[in-house]
Amino acid sequence: MNPNKPKLEKVVFKFVQESNCVDNQNDGWEELEVRCESSLGIDYDHGCFFVLKTEQWSIDSKDEFEEMLNRVGDAIKAALVNNPHYNEQ
Repeated sequence: MNPNKPKLEKVVFKFVQESNCVDNQNDGWEELEVRCESSLGIDYDHGCFFVLKTEQWSIDSKDEFEEMLNRVGDAIKAALVNNPHYNEQ
């Protein structure tokens, strides 16, 4: 990697939705933060860990949750593929 070019260190995604009908807290909204982090940075490790942070997040099905995480994974993959460092040794 070229040490003179900026590197992608971490990425944060924030999802919001209306609270579920059973437990209407947080002013009617739920937030889920997905942080993509790596000890060496996303560019250096060519990937990341997904760190989830929320006070409350409701899902209707595992497919809904999987679809959301796939969006995050696809965005990280696109950032790596379009990265000028990606093919550098």
